[in-house]
Amino acid sequence: MVNTVASALAMASTDEIRNRYIDELIGSARVLASVESAAIAEAWASSAVAEWAALDGSPGRLSEHIADRSELGGALIHWIEGGDPPLTGADWVSDIGQHELLRVMRLVAHSKPSEIGWILEYESASGERHDLSATVLDGRLIGLAVGPEGLSLAASEDQASGFEVSETNADQAIAVLRECLGQDVDALSEEAEATLPLLARRLGVNASVGAATILERTMPERDVEDDQYAADVLASALRTELRAAPPDVVHQALAAFAALAERSESDALTLFDVAGIDLPSADTAGAPSADLDTFVRLVGAYLAPVNLDAHTDVQFTALIELEPADWIGVILGMSRAAVGTAIDGDALVRFINRAQEITTTIPKADAARIAWTFEQMLYSWQITGVLDDDGGVSEAAAWLLPRAALEAWGATESAP
Repeated sequence: MVNTVASALAMASTDEIRNRYIDELIGSARVLASVESAAIAEAWASSAVAEWAALDGSPGRLSEHIADRSELGGALIHWIEGGDPPLTGADWVSDIGQHELLRVMRLVAHSKPSEIGWILEYESASGERHDLSATVLDGRLIGLAVGPEGLSLAASEDQASGFEVSETNADQAIAVLRECLGQDVDALSEEAEATLPLLARRLGVNASVGAATILERTMPERDVEDDQYAADVLASALRTELRAAPPDVVHQALAAFAALAERSESDALTLFDVAGIDLPSADTAGAPSADLDTFVRLVGAYLAPVNLDAHTDVQFTALIELEPADWIGVILGMSRAAVGTAIDGDALVRFINRAQEITTTIPKADAARIAWTFEQMLYSWQITGVLDDDGGVSEAAAWLLPRAALEAWGATESAP
């Protein structure tokens, strides 16, 4: 006997299939308010988005199709798609998007060292804990799941049965998984694919599910008012320092960078692209050169990037999410730091959180992700002499960075 449901689906039009799916989703959304935790609700929304993307020709974002019929369900799905979290509707709504990454465990099978498992342990603001596990083989994501806490304990027990288990740096895991989300995910099972939008949302990156992309790659327009405000705050805070003429170390940094450009080093040429600057007229050797004004613009290229085509989708999405307030904290911290102070992503996050001139801070749950993002642009300060050969604050940094920021924000007139 032919299954009547299967027959109906086979005969149904694409619109009928989509409408039937939405009806089923609305039905399941009725129990959302009674689920035990935000993690369960997030997993529901993740699965919904993945299934919607897999439907043939699904138009637009899923949240647009259900918001009028399920306020809570629509808001949850909107959050998974990159929007703001829901504000009301259940006891756990305040936990949506507020899960702190406590630690990361790394598992490597002795018999297959190219296959690596990552277990990310999360805790919500209300104390609920859960784990998200991912398996990577030769740089590609092949397994993904979310569940209650306890995977790390099970992993520890596995250590005696052919696995090397260790706690690892969260930044490393985030970097690996971000890169994986920038690759094909065809190796994932349908069940694992249901968790893909949630992982992407946690990491703040793009992820393709089925035929659709969760977050589109588009270069945002600059907000002139935000840029002017940032410039005013910076100029006011560093007014005394901004009066100085460029010291010799700045000219030395420019000369060193010019030498890189003359050799057509890829990092130097990429920086011209990021700043949206055409390569200057060539010197007698046929290589690009740069004057001091251009050099200052290059130092501040990532504060207001024009072109990020040289970056992966993962890097692109992360970099455009940095806000003027983040950069204010970074520039102030770098300008005031002692020469030689070691700089990495974590150090820049600390600068932001300690800056008295801004009211925002980086939550612990986002610190590793933001630190990783900053590390994607630190090469630019290395090659322009803002950082010394050891990765510390250079003597040129205090002069270069404030002017680079004002130039990037189109407000050089703010400088005295």
